[in-house]
Amino acid sequence: MHCAACVARVDRALTAVPGVELATVNLATRQAKVKFNPRLTNPAALTKVITEAGYEVEGVSQEQRAPRSPEAEVKEFRRRFLLALVLSLPVWLSMIPPVADAAGLSHHTLAYILLIFTTPVMFYSGASFFTGAWSAARHRSTNMDTLVALGTSAAYFYSAWVTFFPDTVAAAGHDPAVYYDTAVMIITFILLGRWLEARTRGRASEALRRLFALAPPTARVRRGETEQEVPLAEVAVGDLVVVRPGEKIPVDGVVAEGNSSVDESMLTGESMPVPKEPGAEVWGATLNLRGFLVFKATRVGRDMVLSQIIRLVDEAQTSKAPIEALVDRVAAVFVPVVMGLAALTFLAWYFWGPPPALSRAIISMVAVLIIACPCAMGLATPTAIMVGSGRGAELGILMRGGEPLERGYRLTTVVFDKTGTLTRGAPQVTDVHTWERWSIDAVLAHAAALEEKSEHPLAEAVTHAAKAQNLALPRVDDFQAVPGQGVEAKIDGQAVLLGNLAFLAGQGVASEELAGYQDRLSREGKTAIFLAVGGKPVGVIAAADTIKPRAAQTVAALKAMGLKILLLSGDNKMTAAAVAASIGIDEVLAEVLPGDKAKKVAELQAAGEVVAMVGDGINDAPALAQADVGIALGTGADVALEAADLTLIRDDLDLVPAAIKLSRQMMRIIRQNLFWAFCYNVVAIPVAAGAFYPIWGWTMNPALAALAMAMSSVSVVTNSLRLRRFGG
Repeated sequence: MHCAACVARVDRALTAVPGVELATVNLATRQAKVKFNPRLTNPAALTKVITEAGYEVEGVSQEQRAPRSPEAEVKEFRRRFLLALVLSLPVWLSMIPPVADAAGLSHHTLAYILLIFTTPVMFYSGASFFTGAWSAARHRSTNMDTLVALGTSAAYFYSAWVTFFPDTVAAAGHDPAVYYDTAVMIITFILLGRWLEARTRGRASEALRRLFALAPPTARVRRGETEQEVPLAEVAVGDLVVVRPGEKIPVDGVVAEGNSSVDESMLTGESMPVPKEPGAEVWGATLNLRGFLVFKATRVGRDMVLSQIIRLVDEAQTSKAPIEALVDRVAAVFVPVVMGLAALTFLAWYFWGPPPALSRAIISMVAVLIIACPCAMGLATPTAIMVGSGRGAELGILMRGGEPLERGYRLTTVVFDKTGTLTRGAPQVTDVHTWERWSIDAVLAHAAALEEKSEHPLAEAVTHAAKAQNLALPRVDDFQAVPGQGVEAKIDGQAVLLGNLAFLAGQGVASEELAGYQDRLSREGKTAIFLAVGGKPVGVIAAADTIKPRAAQTVAALKAMGLKILLLSGDNKMTAAAVAASIGIDEVLAEVLPGDKAKKVAELQAAGEVVAMVGDGINDAPALAQADVGIALGTGADVALEAADLTLIRDDLDLVPAAIKLSRQMMRIIRQNLFWAFCYNVVAIPVAAGAFYPIWGWTMNPALAALAMAMSSVSVVTNSLRLRRFGG
């Protein structure tokens, strides 16, 4: 029999891991059954926790206990690509007549050398294409891998046959040329695309790892008369957790003791810190600013708001089905047709062709397979992505691979976050109104003198405004703060009050004029701070999170592109509506929590909209991941950048319409490339098969097939290079 403490330890450890969807610990069988999401948690670490407590593990295979990380996958593709590139260069160069002549080697000797260079590229670097083709064949299907395997195999094995038996080709009246360059060219270029794709997948999981890092690893818990620091996984519901000024709050809970202000912008998007007093709710991974708090833990582990955000980001990324490439869709039909035509070509030449029938049949069949090689198709997407993404980087737009392109091409709606995206993300003093012949400088100086000693969320904005004017601050005596309302003190022997309207009214300083200012400023999305001296109001300071300079022009440009614009914010309705009205946005969704942001985007998608989400904060990460195209500002949180499809390096809203235009242009280029690649195949395959031989005596040597394929590739690359001229 083993102790209940071990069971509790395992249960707490599993509960603290957001990736664990189901965990049961069986006392009788000493087994822990686990269902988990491998993208969210480390199976090896999870297994270690369970086994150390004396339990066996079910639901975790040996392979999952030591899984290959995304970084290992990227390294593997890079290794295979670089090997292919190094070995391919001599093969390509040998196909250039002056280079081949300079080498001084006979044609026969050169063929053997090229065979040695090509074989590792085929069967090591290109192994995944053959395994992919075999996997598709087992399921009675075909895909891009099938096309690559067929084309490269035709070029490679025909060339090997010519290398060992050149006389059989010469007997058929053809030059015994080899096409090893065709095989290595296809594999190398398509491997480059696969490597870039693997890097994109690795960056997607990095967003989740960054989210995990937001929570502190330990918590200070008050148990009995003592405080002890325990691992985060050991915090239980009901524990009293102590948080000092400047520390992160470890779990969700309700304040039991103390007063403070908490920076919750990473969750809510609200730029101003939120006052906390007994009874107020606090959330894990938010930052306690100045006060001392003791709170009762109410949600830990996977029940925390942070864990829910992690789950939402993961669900959005995994439910966003990878775009089925146009090449694969066509390949499902194209490959069987090519295989059938190749077989018919062989049979027709073998039974009805002129002698030597077998040699002509094989050569014609190989010509069909080579001409159908997907080199141009394989280059169609990666070349456009490389050129376009390079041009985007020059403009300040980073693009995560090719997956967002098709979605960006069909965008109908752009959703903007407010705080930090359309606004600067921090409150600033916008207006100062005075009475009783007080000057603006005098009101600011008195207010800043009080705010220097205050923990009020707007204190920094007021003091910053006074410093910008180089104002001398008067001496403050008898300072006293009233949490959540304001401060009172004495300056030059006079009683001074600074705070909200309710605070002044409670001190007997109120009027209809002050209430009018309060209402007007609220409608404008501003916060009013009133100053009274000697029992009389002398000024009001308005503070707000100000709008970025080019916000209105950006919205107008997007509307001109035919896109619908929405504002999505965790801020209050009045403030959000004021910001939206000032920059020309008609539809506003306000007071929306992080989980609901992703839900609102999903609702738009369910209604048939193709949605781009523009944001910068941690609270935007689920919505950025859920959106068809997530656009993150480079000045924002790392998690938002990782969850997004496009990242704008500069804090420049003009880059939003430029990024959408670039993605649209790249998609147009890719579609043009694919059209010409397939068009070339459709026209050239009948010639290679010998369809015109009975009429005009036309046949196609495999050398001509390889040349035609190369010209098709050149046209695709040339078309992609037009993206270099994109101007934004």
